Amino acid sequence: MGEKLFVIIFFLTAAVCSARAETVYLKDGRMIKGKIINRGAYDITIKEGAMPRKFFNDQILRIDQDEAPVNAAEGAIGAVDSSKLTGISAEKANLIVEFIETSGIRQGVQANIDRIIAQSPAEKQAGLKTVFDINGIVQQLVPIYDKYYSPEELREIIAFYKTPAGQKMIEVTPKIMGEFLRASADAVKQRSQP
Repeated sequence: MGEKLFVIIFFLTAAVCSARAETVYLKDGRMIKGKIINRGAYDITIKEGAMPRKFFNDQILRIDQDEAPVNAAEGAIGAVDSSKLTGISAEKANLIVEFIETSGIRQGVQANIDRIIAQSPAEKQAGLKTVFDINGIVQQLVPIYDKYYSPEELREIIAFYKTPAGQKMIEVTPKIMGEFLRASADAVKQRSQP
């Protein structure tokens, strides 16, 4: 999956704040790390990176308070090694990483990684954490997005994802895809039966 990349080249221009993080363990095996920004009677909202996410109490196994303060911007973005980004300006790389964060791509990939690791035998989990490095994955995505989007397009897309409609799209797209896949599987089953 490529070599480890831990050199931090840039941060987003967002204000860096220090806060204690919580780790929310979900019943489906996912682990969400961030700051709880709202606790309702039936749900919580946790800010994971730049994105708030809501979870209902019946989805939650437990919540642990982390001991050390975290730097929210650094934890959200991670590291990108510019020496591996031939021909991509620091400004554009920054926009691509912001897009990956704002669109929920990074969080979705991390959730899948956490699920895979949690469902693996305990003796293989440490090795899988090394293989499935989110910073390395983001590093590999930057040149791919560079081929297809201009800086202006990235700015427009990022602005959209920060709107209420963009936030809703991030929230409901996985649900829509899940329903579509279930419906497709059912249709294939029905067609394959004699």
